[in-house]
Amino acid sequence: MAFFVDHATAQMRLFTASKTYIEVIMKRNTYRIPIGFLAAALFLLRAEPTIKSLTFGALIMATGEIIRFISAGTLIKFEGVTRRGIYAFSRNPLYLGSFLIGLGACVAGHDTIFTLVFIVAYPLIYIRLIKREEAYLIGRYGAPYELYLKEVPRLVPNRFSFKRAFGEQAAFLAIKNREYKTIFGVIAIWAVLATKMASGML
Repeated sequence: MAFFVDHATAQMRLFTASKTYIEVIMKRNTYRIPIGFLAAALFLLRAEPTIKSLTFGALIMATGEIIRFISAGTLIKFEGVTRRGIYAFSRNPLYLGSFLIGLGACVAGHDTIFTLVFIVAYPLIYIRLIKREEAYLIGRYGAPYELYLKEVPRLVPNRFSFKRAFGEQAAFLAIKNREYKTIFGVIAIWAVLATKMASGML
């Protein structure tokens, strides 16, 4: 009984420490929220979607969401360094998927200038965040994570296996990690752009 109590206590401390770290990171990056809303509003005002741009944009967004879904379906939070599945090929597949979703939205909106700004701005904003996360994880996991840094690329994979990426994930875990919120967001963005196109054709 004492073992289970100690184990539960250790898990709670680990969760509390992780939660505290996440809260600190979020506080340091609160500027991303107002900037994101402002950028979204500006994007929707400038967007001039066409059938072709909506189609290509949807394909890119869908690719990004698939990457995010299998990533969320592989990640077990607060349980050590995740190296299985898609995490064997990219250390940050969730960020990679988010980038493709954002890029797809820009393409769907048929705005070349906004697309170029996004391609430049996203790495500038998120690489800083990723580096802070890496520093934290090195301190938390030590040598195993340092080895992971050396063996697996930060974002874009240099090799890939569909069998391993899809075979080592579970849909219920993606749902548990609330990936459905991103799915709803992707659908909403595309629907708004499609509605704007349709209204312009009337």
